[in-house]
Amino acid sequence: MADEIKRVTDMLSAPMEQVIVSLGTGIARAQRELDRFALESQREIAEDPLLADTGLTGTFYQIPVAELELTMAIALEEEPPPATPPASGTLVRAPILRQIHLQPVNASYNNHFSFDVNAASKLKLKLVPVPPPGGEGVAPSLTRDKVLDIAKPKLTADADARLSANFNGQMRTWFVLQYRFEGDTVKRLALVVVDDATGQIIK
Repeated sequence: MADEIKRVTDMLSAPMEQVIVSLGTGIARAQRELDRFALESQREIAEDPLLADTGLTGTFYQIPVAELELTMAIALEEEPPPATPPASGTLVRAPILRQIHLQPVNASYNNHFSFDVNAASKLKLKLVPVPPPGGEGVAPSLTRDKVLDIAKPKLTADADARLSANFNGQMRTWFVLQYRFEGDTVKRLALVVVDDATGQIIK
C-alpha cells in the first residue's frame, strides 16, 4: 500500500506543462465520451421500430467551460552552472530557469514536508471550446459522389457495409469510412483519405 501511495505521489509531481496538458486532454476525453454516448443513443433510437416513430432524438451534453483551480507547491529547476567558471572581469550569468515543477498540496504532502499550506500557490485554468483555426466555411472542390468514385477501388465488396464521406476544411481532405455494425460494435472495413485539391488518394 505504501508503494502504491508513493507511486501516485511521484506521478502527481510533474512539470507544469505536463499537468496542464493532462488536465486539458482529460476534459477533451470526457467530452468525446459524452458525444459517443449521445450518438450511440441516437443510433439505438433509429434502429428501434417503436422508438423511431416517436420522433425521439438522442440528448447531447456539452462541457462549454471547464474552470480548474489547483493548490500547488512550486519548485523551480535551474540550468546547471557552466563547467568552467567565468573569466575574471566578466559578468556572471544569471540563473536560467529550466522547468517549473508542480506538486499538489494534500494532507500527505503537508505532513511529510511540514508544509505551510498558506505558502502554496494556486494554478487557475479556464478551458473553453473554440472553432478550429481556418477551414471553417471552406467549400470543397470535389463533390461527395466524386470522392466516393475515387475511393471505390479501395473499398471492400460488402453488401452490408455503410459509407461515410466527410470533408475536413482545415486539412482540405476527405475521409471516406466504410464500416458495418456487428451487434453493438462498429467494425471498420476501410478508410480512404482523399486530397480535395488533387483528387489523389493519400492514404
